[in-house]
Amino acid sequence: MTRSDTLKSEIARLQSKGSGLTKDLAKHREAANKATAAATKKRGEAAKTKSDSTRRMATSAAEREEKKVADATKKIGEIEKKYADNTKAIGAKESSLRSALITEQRVADREVSRRRQTEKSHAREMAALSRPNMQIRYVEVQPPKQEPLRVLYLTANPESVETTVEHPDGSIETSGVWLRVDFEVRQVKEMLKKSKYRDLVTVEHLPAATTMDLLEGLNDHRPHVVHFSGHANSWGLFMGNDEGTTEGDDLDFDLLARLLGATDEPPRLVVLNACESLAGADALLQTVPVVVGMSDKVNDASAVVFAARFYSGIASAQSVDSSLKQAKVAMEAAALEGSHLPEARAREDVDLATLILVKHAA
Repeated sequence: MTRSDTLKSEIARLQSKGSGLTKDLAKHREAANKATAAATKKRGEAAKTKSDSTRRMATSAAEREEKKVADATKKIGEIEKKYADNTKAIGAKESSLRSALITEQRVADREVSRRRQTEKSHAREMAALSRPNMQIRYVEVQPPKQEPLRVLYLTANPESVETTVEHPDGSIETSGVWLRVDFEVRQVKEMLKKSKYRDLVTVEHLPAATTMDLLEGLNDHRPHVVHFSGHANSWGLFMGNDEGTTEGDDLDFDLLARLLGATDEPPRLVVLNACESLAGADALLQTVPVVVGMSDKVNDASAVVFAARFYSGIASAQSVDSSLKQAKVAMEAAALEGSHLPEARAREDVDLATLILVKHAA
């Protein structure tokens, strides 16, 4: 039995108890009203009679009825307190039930998402096995020129989960879990403003990016760095789609490598700020000289700090190796999990310790 089922059972029991208290309250109120009427009547008889014995009998009867009124009134007070406590308990249980339903829905959504990603991964694997080998363009490392470093910053969050719960009072509560990719971009830009050579780095942000957005971004901006923040697994990236649904579009790493090579000026560096994205390094290195990715699942806060500090180092004319080290140290200093996750992969002819992407005037 789930937590919500237990709470529903407890609420039903309390509601049944409340119904019983309501009946008891009505019964004692009726008894108090009858006794009040009887006492009033006997007091009237005692006032009208000229017989002392009759007066004594009527007064005694009135006093008995008045005692019944007092007893019933006391009982009514006790029941009203029990009813108020019971109503308060129902309210607390209903609040707990709302929280439990939201939590259970999120767990169910994550399980559905996990199964869907597993199915997608299997489909991509089958497609990769059936696809003939294609020639991928091999791009040589070029030294930086005295021009701004162009960063094409793609973000996508198609796997966001939104949960709607209708409460017993008819109100609707909507909650969701989203990656803070827009906040990440803002933090990166803030850190660039503080960097030594901030004028030598430009960032072109493409939100809710699709695969075609990436292709058009390569044509329009000729980026030196392509950055992706969002969802991924060991097979590829989850891009946005033109319909804007939560399903998104899959972009496997082999296709991404060919896409990055389908331009006259391929990027020098690809940064994949997404879970398990380092698994695509081997495929991407067939096109680009350097790939930075995450070796396992990374949480949102860690991803934000990593990106901001990495580009702060790049914009300070630090090498890719030093920039990566600075980002990892910053994550560790902030007591964030996963400071070991960001890793770089490079071709044998590339030295990350001397690879500087920002060329500043002497």
